[in-house]
Amino acid sequence: MITGHVTPDGDSLGCVLALTHALRAIGKEVTPLSVDGVPEIYRWLPGADQLAADAEGPFDLAILCDAATPDRVGDVGRLARSAADTVVIDHHASESEFGRVRVVNPRAAATGEIVYSLLRHMRLPFTKDIADCLLCAIVTDTGSFRFMNVTAATFRVSAALMHYGACPACISELVFETRSLPSLKLLGRALDALQVTRDGRISWTVITAKDFAELGATDEDTEGIVTHVRAVRGTDVGVLLRELPDGKVRVSLRSRRDTDVSVIAERFGGGGHVAAAGCTLETSLNEAVTSILGALNAAP
Repeated sequence: MITGHVTPDGDSLGCVLALTHALRAIGKEVTPLSVDGVPEIYRWLPGADQLAADAEGPFDLAILCDAATPDRVGDVGRLARSAADTVVIDHHASESEFGRVRVVNPRAAATGEIVYSLLRHMRLPFTKDIADCLLCAIVTDTGSFRFMNVTAATFRVSAALMHYGACPACISELVFETRSLPSLKLLGRALDALQVTRDGRISWTVITAKDFAELGATDEDTEGIVTHVRAVRGTDVGVLLRELPDGKVRVSLRSRRDTDVSVIAERFGGGGHVAAAGCTLETSLNEAVTSILGALNAAP
């Protein structure tokens, strides 16, 4: 089995599918899993229609992509724990010791970079489908090469993937410039509710359960909204809080300077990177706002 983290993004899904294509090509029986399904903006990925939300198991091998622990992959974490052997492939710094084999490089801009190097090292066959999946992983986790995590290696790997037919402009358009009508209306609601803390350091907004219901939108329609929240001139951190139908509140955090938002997310059971992280709180929306802003205000 190969799986990625809950609330999947392009890096997680791209790596799961790239490994699935590569391992099936050499005769391996692979079950790709995504407990939260596939967001609309990633359904063009080759093999996305083959991702299942669960499986029976047991499995000889469990591979976790872009996730350091079974807790990060949701309900299918039980399958990872019961597998005969385990591999973790990730670019998040973590103290987790899960995984007999751990291929972890926090300097990589995306887990897709690591999977590319791994497939090269294993001399597995490369195809356009694999290249599309891995370039999607890199494009999405670098914000189309705009984030500070981009390195010279990121461009070298991306150039190699383009050699196999992957197109960064096409991927950027599909992921960042193609939106459903409800998602655009949801962006309007979020920007209309946008606030900035008194010291000007944090910009934040909320999307309520009522907003979702009135617009016929889902949580996947919030993809990318937090980037607009962070765009307020002079702020250091952008925060988006979404009230889900199950009563939980999902939080996305983005920073652009010295604030390590991964520390804040981890405090509430989540995780991520220095400049991009997230978590889920089982409280009311108002309580979540108070908790998150309080933690950020207390951060150095």
